[in-house]
Amino acid sequence: MPAPGPDAVGGKRPVATVPSLPGAAAARYAAALDWAAAQPRQVTRGAKDAQVYQAAAPSVVLVLAGDGFGSGALISADGKIVTNLHVVGDAKEVGVVFKPAAEGASFGKADVRRAKVLRRDEVADLALLQVSEVPAGAKPLPLAASGAVQVGSDVHAIGHPTGQAWTYTRGIVSQVRKDYGWRTEMGLDHKATVVQTQTPINPGNSGGPLLDDNLEIIGINSFKSDGEGLNFAVSADDVRTFLTLKEDRRANRSAGARAVSAGSECEAVALKEWAVSDPKGLGYLIDVNCDAEGDFVMIEPAKKSEPHTYLFDHDGDGKIDAEITDLGRDGNFDEALLDVDGDGTYDLVGQFKPGESDPYRYERIK
Repeated sequence: MPAPGPDAVGGKRPVATVPSLPGAAAARYAAALDWAAAQPRQVTRGAKDAQVYQAAAPSVVLVLAGDGFGSGALISADGKIVTNLHVVGDAKEVGVVFKPAAEGASFGKADVRRAKVLRRDEVADLALLQVSEVPAGAKPLPLAASGAVQVGSDVHAIGHPTGQAWTYTRGIVSQVRKDYGWRTEMGLDHKATVVQTQTPINPGNSGGPLLDDNLEIIGINSFKSDGEGLNFAVSADDVRTFLTLKEDRRANRSAGARAVSAGSECEAVALKEWAVSDPKGLGYLIDVNCDAEGDFVMIEPAKKSEPHTYLFDHDGDGKIDAEITDLGRDGNFDEALLDVDGDGTYDLVGQFKPGESDPYRYERIK
């Protein structure tokens, strides 16, 4: 498996723009790998999903703040609830509704409980609420242990997308991204470790829990990015840090974090460049999202007849585990190789249709 050069990590200043790097291909890499990561998993759906929903749904609340709404997760028996800051805004009190006992039952004003906003974190986009009483059947959801999230593992989300109360969705963890920056409609720049998932979320899911199979919170569903299946949850580690704060944490409004998204208007640049011997050519450490950190390695052979190759460390372990080839050097992916089990050998080969970022077919390599 090809590997980056010895200097292919870190870096703060671009050394060159890369005119030959197709911007569309660079921006599409995440979608292709997300799809690929899901393929080798074979999971029996149905009974387990129902169990997760039935056990966790009573602990997921509907948060009503002004004209808006979102979701929240009960984290303590005395009525503390975690949600997103952008759900509650500047409100000192919000309304909270616990799930009715009967599935699909309607609820009204009498079901709305007052919740005090105890604390805000503008950096991680989190807020802590307090209700005075918790209904029977609503048990606190524990936070997952630090480092418990595994790329490719199943995750579950419960929330209220576009007002469809207590909706359950399921997906996989695509990646865990540290020091990730984004911006909400409040105009604040946020930064946190986020869990990237394919789990479908929409407005109204914000503030709700992203759960593992053990019913532990691995993140708080917070935002989605441009592109297919790019959904993000603030990590349980950041939630745990937030809960230790004694006062509100304010964002740095002067510097802030640069918003990051696959579709951001940002010129791909090479942070580092080095000679490659096999094939003879150049290797580039590419920053595609303007955060001054390398996102992947591009190999550009000296011979124009040889393809561009993109190398990715998809699970963040410091080893190359995915390779995508652009045979025509035209910005269209042609073949993807994926190391599923991390043993240094590719397990899957995928083929792309012209202009598409997701492989239409993946086969195991025998």
